[in-house]
Amino acid sequence: MSKHVSISPIQTRIADAAVEIVGEQDPGDLAFLHTVLAQCGLPYRDPDTRDYIRENGRASLIVTAGFLFDMKEKRAVLQGIPYGAKPRLLMIHLCTEAIRTQSPKIQIADSMSGFMKELGLKVSGGAKGTIGMFKEQLNRLAASRMQLMMSYEDRAVVVNPSPLISRFDVWFPEDPRQRILWPSEVTLSNEFFSTLKEHGLPLDPRGIHALQHSARALDVYTWLTARLPRVRSRNGDFVSWRALQKQFGPDLPDYRNFRRKVQIALRQALAVYPKARVEKVEGGIILRRSDPPIARTSARKANR
Repeated sequence: MSKHVSISPIQTRIADAAVEIVGEQDPGDLAFLHTVLAQCGLPYRDPDTRDYIRENGRASLIVTAGFLFDMKEKRAVLQGIPYGAKPRLLMIHLCTEAIRTQSPKIQIADSMSGFMKELGLKVSGGAKGTIGMFKEQLNRLAASRMQLMMSYEDRAVVVNPSPLISRFDVWFPEDPRQRILWPSEVTLSNEFFSTLKEHGLPLDPRGIHALQHSARALDVYTWLTARLPRVRSRNGDFVSWRALQKQFGPDLPDYRNFRRKVQIALRQALAVYPKARVEKVEGGIILRRSDPPIARTSARKANR
């Protein structure tokens, strides 16, 4: 007698995306993320600190928590560091729209629920609903100062010394029963937008949508997208589990727990990146040169 195996909505979404990606060479539209953010991700959990630093090779990400004005308390309130999957999805959306329109001014839906639907997120209210969590992460991202640093042999480049989002106005209706409406426009800082045009990493939006449940899977996917086409060694590049833990598991000090969770994230990322050539070996993985998930011709057309 066969045993019934239940399939979760996440597994179904990833499987459907994998079938679509294999069946069609490229999507109609592309997604983008700044290359440094593909190498150095935001925290997976609330770091409960004013400053957050991530380093990976020559790239560094420094995030400093900022303030937003609270209309109820009539004072500036510290927002905290953005963390988890939602600010990652927000960053991909903002980078994508900025490159698509070739403008730092990004038009968004005029309500939280509308904006969430643009990102493909479920919308639910209540104390534990998705709207409240989304609002918190959007506030954190809008208030934070995000610096990107890239070091070279004889110099270091600091990108975006000012806040990432230079303008973010919120309209609070007088009637408290009304929904709080977000601005119809978000403006990225000029310096971030300038480097984004040069260092925008093309992504498959179907893969991003399929992995929206997991910040770790999103990080593994964007890292592989940036890393695999740059492998030069004929024998591939070996990356140890310890090195992967430093990059994708700073919140998981237990080695066995990290190995289990990162392998889940890796399997999910590889499912929506069928061109990826990654081999699991003793002590780590070997990355072999792979075609990017998006054809270079499609990426060049989108970035014009």
